[in-house]
Amino acid sequence: MIKKSLAILKNKQSLYILILFILFFPLKTQLQNLLMFLFDFFFRNGITSEVFNYNYRGSFIGCEQVLKMTTLYPNFSWFQKHGIYYLNFLPSLIAGFILLRRWKKDVAFQIFDWFLVIVTCFSVYTSLNDLYFLVINYKEYNTGRILRFLPSIVLFLSIGVFIFLKVFTFKQRLQVIVFGIIGFYISLYAWYGFLGPLILPIIS
Repeated sequence: MIKKSLAILKNKQSLYILILFILFFPLKTQLQNLLMFLFDFFFRNGITSEVFNYNYRGSFIGCEQVLKMTTLYPNFSWFQKHGIYYLNFLPSLIAGFILLRRWKKDVAFQIFDWFLVIVTCFSVYTSLNDLYFLVINYKEYNTGRILRFLPSIVLFLSIGVFIFLKVFTFKQRLQVIVFGIIGFYISLYAWYGFLGPLILPIIS
């Protein structure tokens, strides 16, 4: 078992997995920026882009900017207010669907499949984040907000568990536990701590 595990970890594919997970946060945050830009362009007439700047976090930050957007909300429809939240899950949903289709067809796991895993994990991570804040701040959340969060939390955490336990083989689980986690934390600290603020700073 030890020799088998070491052979898996020395596999060239493990290096690709590490690189993909190192790119996790740059890809996730900038995909969010792109989706927000497109949503704003097509459904908000560019109002959001006039108020906020697109930054390394892939979210909108700034007290004055948030206050200004809040004053505009009464003029927005429900979809204009909340549509971007659901749109952010769409790439992961598509990636997860393609991954499961390939798994059912018994296609050999390739780099493309790992890319699909990464994109699916964008929403798994968001769901874990939402669940964490829901648990610690549940008293501050109204019923509407809780009901808005719960479907995506349940769906993507279920997808994540299914992929890990059913789609992955022992080899792939081991690669994720070792190289996925290492790459994830390198990505987290490198992007949020240095590269992100340098490339796409938050302008207040």
